[in-house]
Order: sequence, then C-alpha cells, then structure tokens
Amino acid sequence: MRQHLLAAAVLLSVQNVHAADDTTLPTVKVRADKASKIDSIVIVGNAHAQHRTLGGMLERVPGVQSSAFGPNAGAPVIRSLTGNRVQVLEDGQSIQGLNALSGDIAIPFDPLFVRSVSVNKSSDTVRHGGNAIGGSVDVDSGILSRKMEDTDQEMELVLRQGINAADAQGFRMNFNNQRNISTNLQISHQRISHYDIPGNSKASVCDSQLFPPAGGINSGLADACQKEARIQQIYNKASQPYIDQFMTENPDWADGAFSFYTNNPSSVWRGKTYVNPANPAYVAGTPSYIQNKINRDVTPNYRGTLGNSYFRNSHLAAGSTYFFDRGYVGISVDSKDSEYGVPGFSMENLSFGSNYEKGRPVGVVLKQNKYTVEANLLDPIPFFESAELRVSHVSNTSGELLGATKANEYSFDTYQAEVVLDHRRMGPVSGLVGVSHRSRDVTGSGSLRYLPDVGTVTNAVFLKETLDFDGASFDAGFRHERVEHDIRKSAFKIARNGANSKLEDRSFVLNSYNVGGFVELGRLFGVKARYSSSQRAPDVNELYASNAHYSVMAQEEGNQDLKAERARNAEFTLLFNNRGFDMSATGYVMRYENYLYQGSSGLQTANRLPLKYWKQTDTTVKGFEVGVSQALDLGRYGALNLSAFSDLVKNRADRPDSLRAHNDGQYLPGMPTNRYGANIVWQKADWRAGVSSTYYDKQKYLGKNVSEEVPLDAFNMVDFQISRQFRPWSSYVTGIEVFLNGSNLLDADARPHNSPLKYIAPLPGRAFQIGVTIRL
Repeated sequence: MRQHLLAAAVLLSVQNVHAADDTTLPTVKVRADKASKIDSIVIVGNAHAQHRTLGGMLERVPGVQSSAFGPNAGAPVIRSLTGNRVQVLEDGQSIQGLNALSGDIAIPFDPLFVRSVSVNKSSDTVRHGGNAIGGSVDVDSGILSRKMEDTDQEMELVLRQGINAADAQGFRMNFNNQRNISTNLQISHQRISHYDIPGNSKASVCDSQLFPPAGGINSGLADACQKEARIQQIYNKASQPYIDQFMTENPDWADGAFSFYTNNPSSVWRGKTYVNPANPAYVAGTPSYIQNKINRDVTPNYRGTLGNSYFRNSHLAAGSTYFFDRGYVGISVDSKDSEYGVPGFSMENLSFGSNYEKGRPVGVVLKQNKYTVEANLLDPIPFFESAELRVSHVSNTSGELLGATKANEYSFDTYQAEVVLDHRRMGPVSGLVGVSHRSRDVTGSGSLRYLPDVGTVTNAVFLKETLDFDGASFDAGFRHERVEHDIRKSAFKIARNGANSKLEDRSFVLNSYNVGGFVELGRLFGVKARYSSSQRAPDVNELYASNAHYSVMAQEEGNQDLKAERARNAEFTLLFNNRGFDMSATGYVMRYENYLYQGSSGLQTANRLPLKYWKQTDTTVKGFEVGVSQALDLGRYGALNLSAFSDLVKNRADRPDSLRAHNDGQYLPGMPTNRYGANIVWQKADWRAGVSSTYYDKQKYLGKNVSEEVPLDAFNMVDFQISRQFRPWSSYVTGIEVFLNGSNLLDADARPHNSPLKYIAPLPGRAFQIGVTIRL
C-alpha cells in the first residue's frame, strides 16, 4: 500500500500539468541523490505542448507559476520565490547566470527536446546549496545516454507551424553499437516575428487609476505603466466677474493670466480709478484654478499586437557515453543562443515633455555554451556501492540592447565539480555523502552597467541518510557551505546615492539541515512532514549592484553589509488513495530571518526611476496546495482522467518598521495570485486529447511601491491538445504523430499579478500550433 500512496503523492503533484505533458507514473524515478519520497517532488514530462519558457512549462504545477517577463522570458516561481532563491539545473549542474539576477534575461531552454523537468518545491539547500533555499528545478536534457538504448539507431524529426505561436523545427538522433558506445545529436530552432494580443498592450488601469479620487498621482503605477503623469494648475478665467482694466492697458505688469481678472467692479492704481468691465465668461461658484491632468505614454500602447515581441532560439548539442562493466563515462557539448524583444518596455525613462517617439526598444541577446563530463562507477571503494562525478564549464553571456546599441553585457563563466558517494545499505539505512565546488567569474561591459566584476567561489560538503521501514520512511540531511565573493578591478563606478562607498570582498559560512518522515495511516491514508533550516548568502546584485537596472524598473543599490538569510520551513501533506481517486493536501510555513528585498526609498533618480535599496527584514511565507484526481476506465471508449487543484501563497513581513510599512507595505509586491485549475485527459488507442483550465484570481494581498499596488482583473486560461499516432507505412519509419495545440482559447487579457510587465504587456492571445513528429 505504501507504493500506492507514494504514487498518489506524485500523481497529485503533476495532475494539472498541460494535457500534452507525459505525466504517467513510470516516468518518475526516485533516487537517493535526487530526492526521497518525503520531498515535494514533481516530474513534468515533455511531449508536444507549445512551451515558450521553462517557467511556462511548469506553470500548471500546483505551487509553481512563471515570472512572465513578457512572452520570451519566464522563470519558475515556487511558492512566491524565484531568482537566486530557486536553483535551476540541467542534468544536475547549475545553469544560472544573469537570469537569476535580472528578470528580463531568459533561462536557456530547448522546448522541443527536453525530456522532463523535476521540481522540488521544498527547500533543497542540503543537496544544491543556498540558491535552492526556495526549491530547485532540474532539466533532463536527453543529451547523454545513461543506459544503452533499445535499438542501434533512432532519428526523430519535429516540424511545427504556429498561429500566434512560434514555428519550430528540430532533429534528434541516437546511434550506438549496442555494446558500449551511445551518441546523441540534437538540433532545434524556434522563431516568431511578434505575438498578437486581444486588446491594448497597456492595462486599462493605466488610464483610469493614475489620478486617485483623493487627489495627487499614483507615481508607482505611472512608472510601471511607463506613463508621463502630471497635474497642472491652470487659472480659471471664468472664476472672477470682472476684467481688470488697468492690467488690460498695462499688460507688462501682469504676472500671469490671473492678473487680468478681479472680483472688484473698479480699482485704483496710483490715484486713478479704473472701471472694470464685466467678464462675459464669468460663471458664478467656479474655482479659481482647475487641474489639467497630463497622461502621456512614454512607450507605445499597442492595439492587437504586442510590439517588440520577436523571438529566435537555436540549440545544437552532442553527447557520447562509453559504458563498461562497472558504470559509464559521458561527455557532452551544448550550445544555445537566443535573441528577443522585451515588449512594451523602454530602457530610457525620458524626461517630462520629451519626444517619446525617439525612445528605443530593449532587446536581449543571449548565448550559452556548456561542456560537461559525467561518470558513474559501481563499487568504487569499500563500503560504497556507487560514485557519481559531474564536472562542467558553463559560459553564459547576456547582453541588453538599446535599439541597435549595446547597453550592457555580462559574462558568467562558471566551473563546477561534484562527487557523490552512495554508501552500501545497512539494514533500513541508505544514504550518500558528497562534496561540491563552484567557481564563477562575472565580468561586465557597456555604458549602463549596474554590476561590478566579481569572482565567487563556493565549496560544500553534504550528507543525506534515509531509514526505510514497512509503512514508514524517515530521512535527514546536512550541508556545510562556504561562499566567498572577491571584487575584481574594473571601470565600474558606484552611484553617488549608493549604500556602499567602497566595494569590499565578503565571505559567508552556511549550515543547512532537514528532517522528514512519511507514514501510512491504514490502507487509504498517508502523511508526510518535513522540517528544514536553510541558509543563503547574498548574491552579487544584493551586495554590490549600483546604478539604473531597467529590468527591475529601479535604480538598484546593493549593500555589502547584508547578512545571510535563514529560513526555517515546516511542511505537512495528507494523502488519500482509493480505487483510482487520489487526493493530496499540503500546507507550509517558511519563516525567514533577514529576508532580502528591494525597499523603496520614496525618491526618484534623475531618469525618473524609483530609487531602491537592498534591505532585510523577518518575513513569513505560508500557503497551501490541494489537488484531487480521478481515473476512469471507459472500456471500449478508452480511459479518462479528471483532476482539479487550488493553491495560495502569502509573503508577508513580520513586524515591519515604519519605513517598510509606509513604502513597501506588509506583503511582498508582485506575489502570485490564488489559482483554481481543472484538467481532463482522454486516451484511446492512438488518440489522445486534453483540455485544461486555470483561473487566476484577482490579487487581494497587495504590496506597495510607495503607493499601494493596483490589482488587475481575474482571468481564465483555457488550453487544449489533441494528437494521433499513425502506424508506419514504411520499414524506415517507426512512428508518426500529428498533433494540434491551442492556448488561451478564450482570448483573455491575461496579466499575472507576479509579472513585472503586467501593466504594459499581457500574455499572448489565442494561439494554435500544429505539428508532426516522425521517428525513423
């Protein structure tokens, strides 16, 4: 029965993944070095869904959303946490670069040939370090074979044609000698010129709520909408009953329009009496001054088309594995490059009254080269049953363009090495010990730099142990980690209003641990619980950033005196499984000491960007995830799976000081909203079809950017997919599959509350993609 309850936990975690995803239970492999059954692990398979980003692939997992920085950049947001709190890996090695610090930089991602993605929604610092304090995401690229393939060769050709979705082409090939060598090759390309949207690119609140009824201007909303909002006080010529005759005769004495009008029928100047004629425009009771509310677009407000939303992505990879009696050794080379526009967004916050038509759009150019060695050896030394080695070099270069001109460019050059030893099982006890090393150099160039050149070295040792009994399982883990930031000599200059006067090296010693358990409660119920204490060192942007950082729409100022974060997390899950009906309910509380956030100063810099400083406060993140699933056997009509879910998260400061409460509020701005989802999947023989619906509620828990956030309307995202397998008509063709995807079928004006661009760039409107996969 324990296996059934574990299956229920996994199934409920992935129940609302897109209908195209292969979420059948046999794809789930739980290994000691990956996770235990006590973790909140989700395996999301990749079939034919029209994913644009890694965040988009995972956004229907309960508790996970996409950052949605436009349609071309979306990172996973796990329980309101993202960036350098969610570790992103590919084949077990980190691929985080500038994407962890700057939301407009996409995570390098191949939507065609990724095999699957595993998501750990619990703190994963024991296994993957402080940058996994909010969880981890591990992409299985499929570049390396970890077992000999079933046939000596296989080729796969993928062609996709999109309507408001990207066109895509890809080729994948494996060839091997069925004995000891297996080689994979992957080539893919995606492209789209622009995305269509159902209405205007800017939300209606950018016009209706810039000037609150109580008076003044909502400057935070104006900045987010990229608007010029001003109030001019204009003298009302109809407010006074007479025209001043002296001023009419002596206009050089006037100080303004108000000088020519008066409440008196006559006036005396230098002993002479002047009779003032009646003001023909006079309207009794009208105010002396009226307000002229100026509301001008700094960036264009597009209609029907999302401007500057082009996208191109290419991927080329090769990997070869040599198998021998006691294991394997594999090497791979992977190259990804992308270029895309950041829609509705300008790097230039031009001054009031400027010619905004001269504003230049923002583009991003991204290139990543990755070289890896992976090895697995059985019985390497006494008392250990296996050893796993991973070594990689990741070169990630990201540049922001201002029109055709480079604004800034950063290179993240990272070397990683990790050794994991699984010790032999001793009765109910199994586990592993590991050591890891990571060295990263950050170098930048360009006139709009906001980061200095920094070298970071991370060394760690970790231990995980598991106790397995009939009907129960318990685990524990510990990690000791040291992080050192070394400032390198460069031309970088700190802004005059920066918190740092001179940049200095920093080092942090981190200790993290977790304990957990899973217990069966009779034949139908099970529970699992986890407690963790995790630490994360501040990253280079939080310590050293200075100057305008346009992707966060702020003048960002770091503080090198910041302390390490400490999170104490408690998570509890109730499971139920009976005759094809599964239920999972999870509640969690994460209490942070020294939680890092960008605090508003209440001031603006010369370019009208709000001035924000990295600060710390105690914070509590809490929420729940509930899901149900029912499998139905329809006999000769096939099989049906019905599922539904709901999730909610709150990120709230504990006892905020008066400045935090006034400028930033109690809740974290831009939190993911409450969601309700449902999914229907039908399958019979060679046919498969599915429809999913996810309702994003209007946000009730609002933060502040001096002014309180303005919530946007709720929306419902409805998607579908249908596919058909065809039997091959040739001995050279082993399979053909044709499929049709549809997304946002209701053509909703979809603006997720956690999207930094929610006021100026909605998600793409109704879209379709037809494709064929040919296997040879």
